Amino acid sequence: MSAESDREQQLLDAAEAVIREGRTLNLSLGEVGDRVGVSRSLIYVYFDGVPAMIDALFLQHLDRLKARILPELDDADAPYRERASAAYSAYLDYLVESGPILQLILRERHQDSPLGPESRRHFRSLLRRLADETCRALRLTPREAFVLMELTSGIPEALARLVRNGEIEPSTAHATCQRLVSASVDGFAVAPPA
Repeated sequence: MSAESDREQQLLDAAEAVIREGRTLNLSLGEVGDRVGVSRSLIYVYFDGVPAMIDALFLQHLDRLKARILPELDDADAPYRERASAAYSAYLDYLVESGPILQLILRERHQDSPLGPESRRHFRSLLRRLADETCRALRLTPREAFVLMELTSGIPEALARLVRNGEIEPSTAHATCQRLVSASVDGFAVAPPA
């Protein structure tokens, strides 16, 4: 890794730490610079401002998430219910490891979104892929698939928070996630899952 990309990653790591601590996207370049020990003007060498930094952070985390969940969905030999359960379990692992950074960024997407066109395109592409798979396997309409995804995503999100807070063990979280996601898939299926 070059010194340039090292510095850029240091800035992203500092921004992520500020976001996690405050649980908000309200951060300043000064805060980020102070954490890394650089001036605001140096940050502008790498990012056009806070929205560009948040956008880069979002893309980085979205790539990490996709690397975890898509292989689980691509196992064509497994029934959808098992693939969905494995994908949500992978999402749980991602959240335990990375925290709620994607959730925090997405929570503010309907307001003054810091996400650029590329980030929005990548995110929509992932959602479409997941919804298409869900529609096909469970014979749902796209709207029904999105509702199912919205409801079931809360399962690993809540469980990851409990694991990160030390309130439950990861094994308990995974067993609970599998049980609840499987029940959700079964409950939404218009026909038996393919």
